[in-house]
Amino acid sequence: MQWIHSASSYLAISQLMFLASLYLVYFPGKLLSRLIVLFSACIAAYILSRSMAPMPTELRMLFSMMATLAPAVLWIIARYLFEDHRRIHPAMWTLICAYIAIRVIGLFMYDGSVPRNSGFFLFYFYIPQLFMLFLACHVVYMACRGRDSDLIESRRQVRVPFAIGMGSIVGLIIGTGFFWLGSPQLDSLYFLVVFVLILSVNLAMFRFQHQAPHLIQTAADAPAPKAPTPDSGDIVSRQDQVLIDRILKAMQEERLYAESGLTIGDLAAQVSVQEYRLRRLINQSLHYRNFNQFLNHYRIEEAARRLLDPAEEHIPISSIALDVGYASLSSFNKAFKDTHGVTPSTWRASGQPTSAATVFPHSDENRL
Repeated sequence: MQWIHSASSYLAISQLMFLASLYLVYFPGKLLSRLIVLFSACIAAYILSRSMAPMPTELRMLFSMMATLAPAVLWIIARYLFEDHRRIHPAMWTLICAYIAIRVIGLFMYDGSVPRNSGFFLFYFYIPQLFMLFLACHVVYMACRGRDSDLIESRRQVRVPFAIGMGSIVGLIIGTGFFWLGSPQLDSLYFLVVFVLILSVNLAMFRFQHQAPHLIQTAADAPAPKAPTPDSGDIVSRQDQVLIDRILKAMQEERLYAESGLTIGDLAAQVSVQEYRLRRLINQSLHYRNFNQFLNHYRIEEAARRLLDPAEEHIPISSIALDVGYASLSSFNKAFKDTHGVTPSTWRASGQPTSAATVFPHSDENRL
């Protein structure tokens, strides 16, 4: 039994080392690469912490502490990959640091004699474990939430596999820690599952190797979208330019953006173009990363103009929000503040654009 346990752990660690080496060699200096290397190290530490081989208690404790980092590192990776507004709120950083600190203190204080139904375990083990579970669930949510509106094809293709693969790996860590499940037989099964999942990720990397650099670059840099004009200066084919003109006409003259719940499939049907091609045109020619960002440009632009129009000062802000395509006032307020840095009511009260206003979201939102 021990040789099965050791073999399964070595197989899993070998794939983790290969994954880390792949990113270090092909994408050196990228923050995403460093995060993936750290995540791989955390999963390897989890496997080593459950090793049957004799090792100093301090070393096993160090591996356990590194394993505690895995959900947080994965959450940051998912946010860096799939969220266009990547700035993490200070409160979230505080919660992440708090759960790690509580768990580490608990590991140092635990001597094996404390019953698992005590307040000690509730505070030092179960509460951090619940937060780790929240992070793992939110990773899946982030990966799946924006798939339909994502205009970056390489990112769209990895969303669901990423959520299933990486989420399952972290789920194993959380499950074994939360429910205190563990035996040489179960551990061997866990390690084999990790091996299969990481192997699948590595094979997918080879399958999409021509798109991987674009995905890493996408995660590293978030170029501001260009104002959608027929003559943007980009070199495009005549056929693509005809389609771009058709898209811009539908948005600027026909005001399709004002339709609440408009999807990219709806727009594709309206302009008679395949959806995949429409995604490519909006992303590569107009430089938008997701469809909601594309719609918000037109919606916020019209709303900002109307809020400053003396002839419309009697119209409630909520009415303007609904008229430009937003389903609720709260979503309009958030989109407006993300774009101009002030609320719609402050914008209207000023009577003119404020110096802090910008046409597109703040550049610091694209940083961690």
